Amino acid sequence: MTEKTAEKAEKLQVEGIIKNDKVIIYNKNGIEEFYNNSYIGTLEEDEESNEILILEPIEVLLLIERHRLLLWEENDKNKEQLNFQIALQYLAQFDERLWQKYIIYMDLRKRGYLVRTGYGDGIDFRVYKRGADFEKDAAKFLIYPVFEGDPIELKDLDKISRVAMSSRKELIVATVDRLSKAIYYSVKKFQILNKEESAEVEEDA
Repeated sequence: MTEKTAEKAEKLQVEGIIKNDKVIIYNKNGIEEFYNNSYIGTLEEDEESNEILILEPIEVLLLIERHRLLLWEENDKNKEQLNFQIALQYLAQFDERLWQKYIIYMDLRKRGYLVRTGYGDGIDFRVYKRGADFEKDAAKFLIYPVFEGDPIELKDLDKISRVAMSSRKELIVATVDRLSKAIYYSVKKFQILNKEESAEVEEDA
């Protein structure tokens, strides 16, 4: 056994239950490892008030890629175990932009940021400064993914920037280039207003 293989074997592997586009973790050690130690997933309670961990699609992909999460087709161990590609294919039916979003998510994590999913209004990620505690600290950035073939209108960007400003967070527009590299653009409210005002001045002239 190689050193790399031995390292993988020592890491906790946890079984999950697929439910539509989410995965549920019931294992207490898994909840401790993923949520408390890695800030992955959302804590909830089941019908019997037992603590469970809900994983979003990008979190599922992350844990499968790291060989930490075990899933089976139709939650049946007699059927095929899901690897990264199979899991991506299954989850992509719920979000056709999942792969691009995953590239952004992984890039941010590799940069050392704490990334949480979901915020609403098209904002897919909340990003906390390095070393932050997401249960106590406020997010510093809001990430709005925009992809080729799906342009964003100025009025929508204006609306989203207002959301960021009202919550005292910086809005970042993220995209993925043709080389699958994540690119980020900082957006500030006054910059959008200046562009609108400039356009009005040109029209009046």
